[in-house]
Amino acid sequence: MRICMLLDAAYPTDIRVAKEARALVDDGHTVFILSRAVDDRPQREEVDGSVVVRRQLANSEVNRGLGGVVRGLVDLVTDVRRVWVDEAGSLVELEGIDAIHVHDLPLANTGLAIGDEYDIPVVLDLHENWPEAVRQYRAGHSPRNFLNPRYVASRLTTPIVRLKRIERQAVRRADRVIAVVPEGRDHYIYDCGADASDVFVVSNVVDLDTFDGEADPVPGYEDQFVVSYVGTLGGGHRGLDTVIRAVPHVVDDVPSLRIVIVGDGSDYKRELERLTADLGLENVVEFTGRVPFDDVPKYVAASDVCLVPHRDNGHTATTIPHKLFQYMAVRKPVIVTNVAPLGRVVDETESGLVVPAGDVVAMADAIQRLSDDPALCDRLGENGREAVETKYNWAVESEHLLDMYRDLERETAPSAQEVASSP
Repeated sequence: MRICMLLDAAYPTDIRVAKEARALVDDGHTVFILSRAVDDRPQREEVDGSVVVRRQLANSEVNRGLGGVVRGLVDLVTDVRRVWVDEAGSLVELEGIDAIHVHDLPLANTGLAIGDEYDIPVVLDLHENWPEAVRQYRAGHSPRNFLNPRYVASRLTTPIVRLKRIERQAVRRADRVIAVVPEGRDHYIYDCGADASDVFVVSNVVDLDTFDGEADPVPGYEDQFVVSYVGTLGGGHRGLDTVIRAVPHVVDDVPSLRIVIVGDGSDYKRELERLTADLGLENVVEFTGRVPFDDVPKYVAASDVCLVPHRDNGHTATTIPHKLFQYMAVRKPVIVTNVAPLGRVVDETESGLVVPAGDVVAMADAIQRLSDDPALCDRLGENGREAVETKYNWAVESEHLLDMYRDLERETAPSAQEVASSP
C-alpha cells in the first residue's frame, strides 16, 4: 500500500513513528510522512526509506492576518485543519495514496476528513490517551501561563470534555485504531465504543537493531549506586517527586546513592529542582538536562537500577513508555509503580520490583532492597534482557502492525468483479 502518515511535529524525532515507518517500508509498503517544516531540513527528502514531506503546518504559521483568524476559527469549530487536508490531498492525488495513518488525536478528524474526501481508509494511531494526557499536563502548568492569551484560548476552546467527545467519535469512525497496550485497547472499546475487531495493539517496545544494549557506561559514576530515570520531565504524573522524597529515608543506609534524572522539561523540572534544594539533596540528586539520544544507553548502562515511577491515572494506565523496555535491554533491574501496564509487564517478566504509586516509604524500601542484594539485581536484569529478546522487541511487535495493514489491504482491494467491470 501507499501510506501517508500525518505527524503534527518535526520528523525525525519520534521513536514510535520511525519504527513503524521503517517496518512498513521493509514489508514492501511505500510511506510518506507529512510533518511540520524544520528550518535546517529540506521540504522533501528520503529518511530510512520513507519520503518525508515538510510543510508550514503549525497553527501559528498558517493562521495569520484576518483570513488566518477566520480559517483558525473554522478549524477550531470543525476540529479539521484545512491546510493539512489540502497538503495531504495533494499527496493523495500526486502519489496515489491508499491509506491515511494519523499519529495521535489532534489530527484525527483531519485525517478522517481526508479519508472521506478521497474515499480511502484511515488508521488512527493513538500513542496515548490524549484527553487524559492533556489533563495531566495542564495540572502541572504554572499559573503564569494564564498571562498568555493563546494559552487561555486553548484552555477555553478545548476543555477535556470536548477532547473526550472527539476521541469517542474518532475511534468509532476510523477504519483501524492502534493502541499502545491492551489496557488502552480496552479503553477504546469499552469506554469509547470502538468495534473490537478494528482495534489493534502495537506497543512501545525496544528495537534491538537500533538501541545499543551493550553500550559503554557514561563515566563518572563508578563508585556510586546509581538509580536513574531517563525521559521527558513533562508533568507530575511522572512521579519523580516520590523518588526524591524517598531519598532521606534511604540515603543514610546507602551512602553511595546517586539519583540521576536524565531529560528535560519546564515547570515540573523546576518543581523537582526546588524540592531537591528544599530537602538539601543537591549532592545526591542530579539533573543532567537533555542528552543526545545516542547517549541514553550509556546513562542506562551506568545505572544500577532504573525507574518508571508513574502516578496512577487515566493517562498512565492506558500506555507504556519506551524507557521500560530500553532499561530491560541493558539488563538493568527496574522499579516501577503499580500502574496497570507497568505492573503487568514487570510482574510477568520478573524484571524488577513493583511499588504502590506515590508511596515514598515503599520506594525507599525498594531502593534499599536492591542496594543490599546485588545477586537479585543481576537476576532481575537478566530476566528483563531475556524478555526483550524473546517477546518485547520490535522484530516481534512490528508483526502486529504489518498484519493489521495486510488485513486492511485485503479488505480494501477491489473484487475480481470490480476489476473485470472497470474500463
